[in-house]
Amino acid sequence: MASPLYRSTDWDQHADRHTLLKDPVVTVRQLGRLGLTGGPPTRIDHTLVYTTRRGGFEVFPPPHRPRRIPRRYTAVYEVDMGVHAVRTRVPLPSVDDAHEFDVSVELDWQVTDPVRFVRSGHRDVPRLLLGELERAARPVTRRFPIADSAGAEAEVLIVVREGKPLGEEGGLRVLWTVQLRRDEDNVAHARRLQAIEHTTAEELLTQQGGTRVDLEKASRAKVQHQQRLELQEYEAQRIDFYREYLARGGIDAWALHLAQHPQDSANALATLREDQRDRVRAQMNLIKEMLTKTGTEPFELEGPRRLAIDAFHAVFGQHVPGERGPKDEEAEKKTVSRPAPDPARLPAQPVADVPTWQPAVPPASPEAPGEPR
Repeated sequence: MASPLYRSTDWDQHADRHTLLKDPVVTVRQLGRLGLTGGPPTRIDHTLVYTTRRGGFEVFPPPHRPRRIPRRYTAVYEVDMGVHAVRTRVPLPSVDDAHEFDVSVELDWQVTDPVRFVRSGHRDVPRLLLGELERAARPVTRRFPIADSAGAEAEVLIVVREGKPLGEEGGLRVLWTVQLRRDEDNVAHARRLQAIEHTTAEELLTQQGGTRVDLEKASRAKVQHQQRLELQEYEAQRIDFYREYLARGGIDAWALHLAQHPQDSANALATLREDQRDRVRAQMNLIKEMLTKTGTEPFELEGPRRLAIDAFHAVFGQHVPGERGPKDEEAEKKTVSRPAPDPARLPAQPVADVPTWQPAVPPASPEAPGEPR
């Protein structure tokens, strides 16, 4: 049976300190007429707001409580004084009705004046605060296109901060923050455009990198080709140089070789002697063939024979290394009359063979009868 001193609870949210509240008034109870000491149990961290018969309010914040309940009190409001958080998203229009800004709102609200809140009669604090925020921000976002979410957000922050504090009418203290972004369709479109731009930029960089690589390869090939041309030109100059000196004969060729390789002087001298000896022998063989040639008329051989005899004298007038000529024999005859040195003291000298070859006279051709010689 209910106590005659207290009436039943008019309103009770059955909430604890971890319950998400929209209304900070947890319970509402009407008081009996006797107003005896004591009362129903209340939470120590809640504020009690008593109403009087004359329409006034008396507040008992925690941990203060009345010793007795006077007759002048008619009801008591149990108000939660904790900090409550709200995280939600609301749409706000842009300059174009086809698109809306997606607004992320974060609110932390707390009752600071329980009497004002009880007197205001509000039952949904998040809706109260979001309504005030929308009324302040909607005219601002109407001036911005959907793509300019950053500018709209900055302007909304300025307008809401300079305007009337949120929840002031209901005796609330509110900490808030607002973030504006484009709607999902616009964000997806922007991401697709960004992906296309990234792909295009990658392709351009790849092409530019390939172009630079091609230019480097072409430059390297050009340098290598120029080096080959210079090397070919150098080789051609060397070939012309050696061709000129080799065309001049063995002496010039060996002089060039000795200038480059002085250590080959002995081989060079031996080769020069051998070349000279071979040249003299070749001339003697040619003269021999000319003098012994048959089958020609005597008058036809007058000129060649004279030339051959001159060449013969010229050949025998030369001193061939390793062979003895007429001048050597004359010098030897002159030295016979001189007193001979002691053979025991002199080394043995080899005696060179003197060629005894005499040019053969070609046979006279038979005279034809009636033809003068």
